[in-house]
Amino acid sequence: MAAALARSGQYRVLRRFVPAETYQVGPAVDPSRVRAVLVVDVETTGLRKETDRIIDLGFVLAEFDRLTGQVMRVLERYSGFEDPEGPIPAAITQLTGIRDEDVRGQRLDDARVEAAIARADLVVAHNAPFDRGFLELRYPSFKTKWWACSQREAPWAALMTGSTKLEWLAYHLGRVFYDAHRALIDAEVLLFLLAQPGPGARSILSHVLESSGRKTYCVWADNAPFEMKDTLKLEKGYAWNDGSRPGRPIKAWFKEPVIELEAELAMLAAEVFRRPARVTVDVITGRERYTDRFASRNQFELPVQTQPAVGDASGRVQ
Repeated sequence: MAAALARSGQYRVLRRFVPAETYQVGPAVDPSRVRAVLVVDVETTGLRKETDRIIDLGFVLAEFDRLTGQVMRVLERYSGFEDPEGPIPAAITQLTGIRDEDVRGQRLDDARVEAAIARADLVVAHNAPFDRGFLELRYPSFKTKWWACSQREAPWAALMTGSTKLEWLAYHLGRVFYDAHRALIDAEVLLFLLAQPGPGARSILSHVLESSGRKTYCVWADNAPFEMKDTLKLEKGYAWNDGSRPGRPIKAWFKEPVIELEAELAMLAAEVFRRPARVTVDVITGRERYTDRFASRNQFELPVQTQPAVGDASGRVQ
């Protein structure tokens, strides 16, 4: 019946997602190229890592080819509940199906989670700013790992998916459905998506690896002219930081992620400051991305410019 419906051209048939044990195709990979990715997801009692708690953690540890991004075989999978020592909000139960009685007296298997963290060369979450914040508080060893965010770093725009929600991506790219908002199944579906072909017939994971491997920058427009605040906010993509966060004590307009640093500094010189000035730039890698941390913090002198910088074909500012 499903095949007949699909052949008719009038219907699209979805099948329930079934986790795979291996995604490898083609010849065996040189062992020196094999790395491990930890795909993680958490369900929590709310959105604030400082006051809310993890109630469900799931991960899939899998091998991948570091050169091609090809996902290979699953090494381990884990699902665990943890008692938040307080009632689960009704909205969270409605979203996840997790009830107070499911988590009462439960605790995550710390030894097993820590062992998986130790084996991982890369950690991927679909909303890394959220998951990383909660997981680093629960397991500080996550702070030492290289992280990537599949929601922000995968080439969904090039694939014209129209949305980055996991359920929609599973349908759009894999023609599968599943019961979302439980940690392990969300992690399983994410690994499945990372193994799918993306632009250039490369796996989606390969694109994530490329994006994650770049240095990015957080640019602080220190002491920017007050009259330029609307330009910074509305035209240039800057946001205001009040200096109250311990990791970001600077009170200034800032922008992140910045990829083309030279062009950004030239723009600030020509269109915002228009006078000699010094700005702060944080260098960020996958070890710091989606946190308040940075690899290094530097000061840059802006040259005096009266005309906007013109970029050549390579993107370098002339």
